[in-house]
Amino acid sequence: MTQPQNPQTPQTPQPVSLPVQTSAQQTARMQTKTGRYTQKLLHNVWEPVDLLGQSLMGDYWKTVYLSIQDAIALSILLKIPDLLGQWILGKSFSDFGVCLQENALGASRYACFIIVTSDFMLWIVIAGRIIGRFWADLKNLRNGTN
Repeated sequence: MTQPQNPQTPQTPQPVSLPVQTSAQQTARMQTKTGRYTQKLLHNVWEPVDLLGQSLMGDYWKTVYLSIQDAIALSILLKIPDLLGQWILGKSFSDFGVCLQENALGASRYACFIIVTSDFMLWIVIAGRIIGRFWADLKNLRNGTN
């Protein structure tokens, strides 16, 4: 069966998950071969993962995706203080026990406390965002809304 097509409104398939970009934005993003390759690689990886997540979880895929995205972004932020400590002081600080082994009058002891505390606070933010999303979804399930 063929459907009559209206010449005023041609139907062409539009990608659902890709944002609309102007040509100036596209050329600004893909100026190098590495940029084009990276964008193509990420798109080739993301498309099947997105389809699989939507087919398995439906509307909750967006919540899971946002939680994973937050965790990745905040874990990258979590590494910045440690990298600065390694770059400036030449030491890696992993916990408060390491801080207590440093000289009490030295700047590296206080830098260690700051770095370990900032790592701890970022983990609290990650956990809080995930728990908050879970709590909101649990309330929506209880109320029967999406």
